[in-house]
Amino acid sequence: MAGFAPNNTPFPPLVAARDGSNFTYTSLHDRVPHILTDVINDFYAAIQRTDSVDAVAEGKQLTGLLSKLKHEMVTDKPLTPLDDDGTGDIAEWNHWLAEYFSGGTWYSTPFLAWETYMYRRIATIFRKSQFWNTYDYFATKKEDTFRASMVAVAKLCARVDALTQETVADLGNSTKQHLAFVEMLQASLWGNQTDLSMFPDLSNEKLEEMQARISSGENNSKLAANDTDRIWKIVSQVHGGRVDIVLDNSGFELLQDVLLAHWLVAAGIAAKVVFHPKRIPWYVSDVTNTDFHWLVDAIQSPASVGATGLSTADERVLQGLGARWNELLNAGVWELHDELFWTGPYGYRYLPTKGADVWAGLTNSDMVIFKGDLNYRKLVYDLQWPVSTPFVDAIGPIADDPTAPAIVALRTSKCDTIAGVEPQRANELFAQRKDWMYSGEYGVIQLSPGRWANRI
Repeated sequence: MAGFAPNNTPFPPLVAARDGSNFTYTSLHDRVPHILTDVINDFYAAIQRTDSVDAVAEGKQLTGLLSKLKHEMVTDKPLTPLDDDGTGDIAEWNHWLAEYFSGGTWYSTPFLAWETYMYRRIATIFRKSQFWNTYDYFATKKEDTFRASMVAVAKLCARVDALTQETVADLGNSTKQHLAFVEMLQASLWGNQTDLSMFPDLSNEKLEEMQARISSGENNSKLAANDTDRIWKIVSQVHGGRVDIVLDNSGFELLQDVLLAHWLVAAGIAAKVVFHPKRIPWYVSDVTNTDFHWLVDAIQSPASVGATGLSTADERVLQGLGARWNELLNAGVWELHDELFWTGPYGYRYLPTKGADVWAGLTNSDMVIFKGDLNYRKLVYDLQWPVSTPFVDAIGPIADDPTAPAIVALRTSKCDTIAGVEPQRANELFAQRKDWMYSGEYGVIQLSPGRWANRI
């Protein structure tokens, strides 16, 4: 699409409706300020736990800056330049802000712009500090949720461990391998429902119900678009290849992604899996390097994170998987690449230009799986697309690049932008519920085949 720019898009961006009639308004007026309030409250509790007088004094200053940010948001002030926190991306952020949204306020700036700006600004507040620069203001929520779900985690791990052993024992059985892949892919998709920025009160019971729906196939009726069969045609041709996973949420969703990677390696499909977490705390539950290693260590040693209610058999399965995953990490079969581009201001159509090094790496992959709602929004650029717009058209240049890997989007929809949905299917979903695009209950499995296009 010629002439595309962040402030010059082919369809209108999502902007908060002044009459309060859209999800963007609800997010800006209610949901996101609540998230910021939670950050302030959790940080206040952290301040109370430190014995350092200087850290307490600085913590009070940081709390004031967080409160100032919230005040600017709810009173619709202009988005101001970010302070340089030494991370290496602030010049680009401020150039983007001045070039495309100079003078823009919270209610006049597109949803994707102000929301990512807010999370980056929170990070600058902490990273510029002396005593709190490595503090993850979302860590407690992420870890507590996973710790409380360890019984459901154990059941899932036992299921995938058995499924993987069955696959390995009969690698020549393409039908069995296909069915196992479909189950693993869908589990990775529906794990995206465990998004703490949308559903902050996930319980062990809800996670077990979610897993039961995945296993039974009940969730198939909630798919707005499903390219699984086309994806399998590519995967079935890959032997000892590379798969990249651009991660979204930590905890239960990350576990589903790690289990998918575990199966891909065991089945001989992938000889290397590259995970892409975030370098800074992001969107409440997004995965950081620390989160990834915390999860692997928690699986290998559940008692170390205070897990309770596990049987001896549960612990044996978990310990075996955790040990295997640490082996894969130590051997370089699994790698973590936390490039700054993922927390930058640009959508993913700009990967070849604004993230050239990242894109060069991704083109070495056979398939790149983009997980979750935010990654989807950055793929299609959060516009009011006609829902039938082909997915490959919406993601733009990274679909057309002759070196492009297969790009897979696994997303449960939590925002009212979507592409690649057949008109009849969209009408059916709107008839079921008007808010299906942002309810978090419906999903898509979509493919841009890239350089595989002539082989499927």
